[in-house]
Amino acid sequence: MKNKLNILVAVFAFFTFSVNAQVIKKVKKRVHPISSTTNNSNTTFEGCDMTLASKDGVVYSINPGYLTTVARSNKVTVSIKKTGGRAKTIVNIYAGNQLKKRIIFENGDYKTTKQRVLNNVKNKKIKVEIVNQSVGNTFKYTAKINGKDIRLTPDRKAVTGNLGGQFEKNVRTRYSCTGKVRVIVKRTGGTARTTLLIFEGTKTLKSVIFERNQNTKNFILNANSGIKIKLKNISIGNVFKYKINAYAIQ
Repeated sequence: MKNKLNILVAVFAFFTFSVNAQVIKKVKKRVHPISSTTNNSNTTFEGCDMTLASKDGVVYSINPGYLTTVARSNKVTVSIKKTGGRAKTIVNIYAGNQLKKRIIFENGDYKTTKQRVLNNVKNKKIKVEIVNQSVGNTFKYTAKINGKDIRLTPDRKAVTGNLGGQFEKNVRTRYSCTGKVRVIVKRTGGTARTTLLIFEGTKTLKSVIFERNQNTKNFILNANSGIKIKLKNISIGNVFKYKINAYAIQ
């Protein structure tokens, strides 16, 4: 009887130890998730100062002038320069389809520049509406929307296309205010071997080949001015479809 009792006690103790060990294991797992979630990137960087959109024009009484873009930073500045004409003109400035600011140019033959700053507009559509209030007079203007953006490609959009055999494509980027550029070139179709060259002036920053089984090239480069990205299809009968992006980074 005594032996049976000892065996039962031993079994119970072993079971208790096993359960406690599992609980401790689970608790430890929950307490240390930091290494898998840590992100060291700087999320406050909005990009470099640049003109997001610009337009020169003449506004008549029946046709307003428009200028639009999408803000990629929290603050943008709308600048309207009167360059000619006599008409009284009202400039309405919208963010996300809501009227935020207004500029009034009184009638008269004078030239001046007026600005308005919009805050908290990141990722919102900015629309400038220039409305001539006069019947017989015109309003000549230069309009700009200035802000920040990380994208350095022309028109701040990805450059896409299709290269036939032995053809090439050159893309020039804006200057990065940080001196650092991330270049991402993707194969979106085709099987051609293609060279990728990146220049700063006459200096070669990168020279690589897209082999047939390679789809993406991603580089971080130091550059104190705008760069030129050159693609050349070095195959005869195959094509290379591409997508090019360049970003300012810190």
